Amino acid sequence: MPLRAVLIIPFVLQVSIAVGLTAVFSLRNGQNAVNDVASQLRDEVTARISQHLADYVETPQLVTKINANAVQFNTINLQNAASVERHLWQQMRVFNSLQPIAFGSEQGTIHSVDRTPGGSLVIRAIDSSTNGQYHTYSIDQQGNRDRLLQVNTTFDPRNRPWYVEAVQAGQPTWTDVYPYFSSMGLAISATRPFYDQTGQLLGATNATLSLAELGNYLSNLKIGHSGQTYIMERSGNLIASSTSEQPFLLQQSNGEEKRKQIAAIASRDLVTRQTTQHIERYFGSFDNIRRSQQLTYTVDEQQYLIQVAPFSDRYGLDWLIVVVVPEADFMEPIEANTRTTILLCFIALVVSTLMGILTSYWIAQPIARVIVAAQQISHGKLDQTIAARNIKELDELTQAFNHMSAQLQASFTALEDANEELEARVEQRTAELQERSLQLKQAFDFEATLKRITDQVRDTLDESQILQTVVREVTAVLTAECCSTAIYDLEQNVLLISYEYAKPDWAASQGKQIALDEGPLGIHSHLIQGRTLQFCQLFPRFNRLRASIFACPVFGEQGILADIWLFRQPDQIYSDLEIRLVQQVANQCAIAIRQARLYQAAQNQVEELQKLHCLKDDFLSTVSHELRTPVSNMKLAIHMLRLAPNLERQQQYLNILETECKREVELINDLLDLQRLEASDQPIALEPIDLKEWLPPIIQSFRSRLHDRQQTFTLDLPATLHALYSNPDSLARLLAELLNNACKYTPSQCEICFTLSQDLDASHPDQSPLLITRFEVRNQAEIPPAEIPHIFEKFYRVPNADLWNQGGTGLGLTLTKKLVEQLEGEITVNSEKGWTTFKIMLRNTLL
Repeated sequence: MPLRAVLIIPFVLQVSIAVGLTAVFSLRNGQNAVNDVASQLRDEVTARISQHLADYVETPQLVTKINANAVQFNTINLQNAASVERHLWQQMRVFNSLQPIAFGSEQGTIHSVDRTPGGSLVIRAIDSSTNGQYHTYSIDQQGNRDRLLQVNTTFDPRNRPWYVEAVQAGQPTWTDVYPYFSSMGLAISATRPFYDQTGQLLGATNATLSLAELGNYLSNLKIGHSGQTYIMERSGNLIASSTSEQPFLLQQSNGEEKRKQIAAIASRDLVTRQTTQHIERYFGSFDNIRRSQQLTYTVDEQQYLIQVAPFSDRYGLDWLIVVVVPEADFMEPIEANTRTTILLCFIALVVSTLMGILTSYWIAQPIARVIVAAQQISHGKLDQTIAARNIKELDELTQAFNHMSAQLQASFTALEDANEELEARVEQRTAELQERSLQLKQAFDFEATLKRITDQVRDTLDESQILQTVVREVTAVLTAECCSTAIYDLEQNVLLISYEYAKPDWAASQGKQIALDEGPLGIHSHLIQGRTLQFCQLFPRFNRLRASIFACPVFGEQGILADIWLFRQPDQIYSDLEIRLVQQVANQCAIAIRQARLYQAAQNQVEELQKLHCLKDDFLSTVSHELRTPVSNMKLAIHMLRLAPNLERQQQYLNILETECKREVELINDLLDLQRLEASDQPIALEPIDLKEWLPPIIQSFRSRLHDRQQTFTLDLPATLHALYSNPDSLARLLAELLNNACKYTPSQCEICFTLSQDLDASHPDQSPLLITRFEVRNQAEIPPAEIPHIFEKFYRVPNADLWNQGGTGLGLTLTKKLVEQLEGEITVNSEKGWTTFKIMLRNTLL
């Protein structure tokens, strides 16, 4: 290789590596800085929200405690309405965050001071002066009643959530979130019962917070450029959000407008909805969140940074605070710096390459002249001289070259001395060869030991037996004071000392679990990277005596599996042969462990195949039974038809025959449809559906059955219906199945509700608006919680639930679920408080 290339290539290579590493570390440091800033921002915002919540919810509990104590110690006389109302009026003027503060009694009286939407205070009361009616008065400047503003004849404080929950709890508590009757928002009340000296319940006092104030606080927080935050209950219902979204929906029922709290996972805000879905998938359930945690998720190549933290108090509040920030808020300056760094690196590389070429030419030319002169000397021309150069090294080279001719004669004399020295070296080499022979013998012995250990560990498929064999054999061969092996669990960041062979004076460590970050001097971090270590421990540590230690990892394709530790006296070292033996044993141990784990995985797969085989047999048995039962009934009906004594009996048997034949046909059709849905991978034909024209015939087909069974049917449709792009046959069948189930399992005089709603999702300006259509079928019948996970299984019927004895194949809901999946929709079921609700959600582009 030419000298010029030798000079240029390393120089350019070094500069390239230095520039590249500088760029890489610069970019990495920028990313780390972004992550650190984002983490600190989320921590700070979460802490501020938690502190605000703690202060916000402490006030109503303090007010109820003051009021309950005042009644108990007779500071307030509840019989003196004017005194009680002035007391409440003064508290409302002090605590601006509260809505109403009230006293309610067991006799149905109430005295409260409330805040109107305009901010003024009013007195609401029921007592002897109001004749048992709920009066609302304006307040004068002394806190007394002024003008009568409103009269309500149906209000009873004993039925309000704050009174009922205080009496049931028997102690200070919080109510569930509920719509406050005098405002358009949601509220939560701190409520507390109070008793007389004998322990007799007198009533309850409450102080109410409006959740709208929390939403206003969150919306005023600045979180990056576009960060959001929201608060939700453990049930997933939304409490407040920094967006403009209200945490409730307005619904019309029986001519009245009602507010229903919405779930965060069903939020109209895309970021809130996707964040909640990711949190639920990550934790499995909101109840599993016990501490503040930071997460990330990616949607449409946009990464979001999340922090979710629980918030609770000693009175029963248990909420979750969620902060979400798009990573793009921080990445714009980093990306600009990245482009600048890459450009500067490229310029530096070009400049360094040109300088390397010029420098190499400047150095190589004088050296080439030296080479020509040396070639002349090799041909016998010893009178070669070279002029000195301006480079110090080259000047020294020319001086040495000029003296070379005179030194050649002296070199012949030095050869004789060299021969004598060579003989001495030969003798020394002979001694070294003898020592080498001893090392070779030791190597052969180690090779035999390695083969023996390999045969033993390869012959067993028990991972514990493999490690035990290795520890025992290595201890015997290398005469160590102690030998131990540990199994690594990188997910838990711990290792477990599995087996140990040691002399009696060594403290036992077998079975001990050690955290990886607690190891001395970062030893475990080197082992995890596959490096062997030899070091001396000069002071006791981890119950070990002072020792010379050799640690070797057992490394597999997936990383470190285990390690092997040898301990000797502090003045002893490990030879290269011993180190290689332990490394080769570790390699064989890794292979044996891999084989054992593959064998165990194969055994698990065999067991899984056996389970699948049993499931197949159960399915075939169920299908054959379901197919055979109608056929048997038809055979019996035909036999009895032949023996029927009169036309009435013949007609009865003909009806049975027709029913069983229809049942057989429905079962076969359901099986064929189910098989077609499970086997087909072709897309179904979609077409526009005018719901206003298409839906009434489907509903009308059930009217007669509803009338015969005296069931009440409620149809809730929006005023405006958009066309739905779907398959009308599949959609009609799945709706018919749900309505048929509702009729089958709803008792007489009970209600069935069918609700259709549509929402537009225009959160992506670069895409067409997305139409979300929801079908909801509700009926007054409750499915036991243990049965809900099985209702979509084939041939499954809820026991003792068929009130009208219609029977069925048990495939209806299975087909419904398959049809919904074919339409790329979602179906959910919920059953509680005497109602069962099936919900279907379809998404498609707005036509």
